[in-house]
Amino acid sequence: MTTSCDVAIVGAGLGGCFLALLLGRSGRSVVVVEQGTAIPAAGADFVKRPGMAVLARHGLGSLVERHSLKRDIVRYYHDGEPIQECRYPDGFLIRPYRELVEVIYSSCAMEGVEFWFDSRIESLERDGDRVARLVLADGRELRPGVVIAADGTRSMVRQELGITKETTSYPHMLRVATVPLTASVARLNRLYFNSEGWFSYLYPVNEEQARVFVGLPLEDDDEVFGHGLLVDALKEFVTENDDAYDVLGPAHWQKIPVAAMRVPVYHKGNAALLGSAAFACHPMTGMGMSYTMHDAEILAGIICAAEGDPALLEKGLETGYEPRRHAHGELIDYGDALSGTFHDKAAYLDVFREDLHVFGDTEPIGDGYVRVLR
Repeated sequence: MTTSCDVAIVGAGLGGCFLALLLGRSGRSVVVVEQGTAIPAAGADFVKRPGMAVLARHGLGSLVERHSLKRDIVRYYHDGEPIQECRYPDGFLIRPYRELVEVIYSSCAMEGVEFWFDSRIESLERDGDRVARLVLADGRELRPGVVIAADGTRSMVRQELGITKETTSYPHMLRVATVPLTASVARLNRLYFNSEGWFSYLYPVNEEQARVFVGLPLEDDDEVFGHGLLVDALKEFVTENDDAYDVLGPAHWQKIPVAAMRVPVYHKGNAALLGSAAFACHPMTGMGMSYTMHDAEILAGIICAAEGDPALLEKGLETGYEPRRHAHGELIDYGDALSGTFHDKAAYLDVFREDLHVFGDTEPIGDGYVRVLR
């Protein structure tokens, strides 16, 4: 049971599905291998300006926007007082991660992309630096021209390639809950910090539900959530959202350990890393999904230009894709800097970079998009 294909993509998240779509449209034979039984549900809900531009270039802008919320302001608070507003000239989109990926996945069907769900890679066989064969746990085999590891921070493919990762944990635990939407959350995206090093972000994901993130020092997590102290603690610094307190109490809170991750190279032979198999930054940067879509666009161009020539593929990955590590590194460094200033208003305002929040790495900063309130 051996299948040959131009490109095998391991992982059916945002990056894997978007790259599959672009390659399928270009006439490449693509197989996406996903160990889950369906499209992954966990991921960020934001598409910022760089990601919106990528979607528009490939005719997906209106399709994604159709059922998305569009916002243009995030207001920031410290110890309950507003300190600044970040304005987005073209707005940004909010759509639950799984819905966004499913839009792209549905488009893949029209381009002949194969998806193998509930399929786990058992081993990866190499011929020198090149991946020659992927062997699945059920006995099937894939013989790809190119392999893309889009299988997350614990990427099996990255490990099999011998590419090491450097991980830095943050000194706080992140919790997330989906709750009924209240009028104040529907009105404005608000992001809060306090002098104790806590932060919280409240925003709508559709007309009925909101997402709430709470980050707190690791040493406080068990006591706060184990003894029902969360709402009282939030009341100390989460202001202008009084109607949200009642829905936060009974919410189901999931733990999300957060860490930064870097790797020394993004490719080896005919294999390349994509998305969180390649890098991870603090979620408060808000650009992870947009960068991943841009990365997929670059990879698609390199793979198509190589036209199956191993030497051209290697050269393209080295000169066209490896430089992405610089842009990702800047974003990771920025997330590190932000995470160390949540307790200090002046330090946070000093570190805050409008260009990375609004424009990402694709456009220069404009003037006047951050308004300091206090």
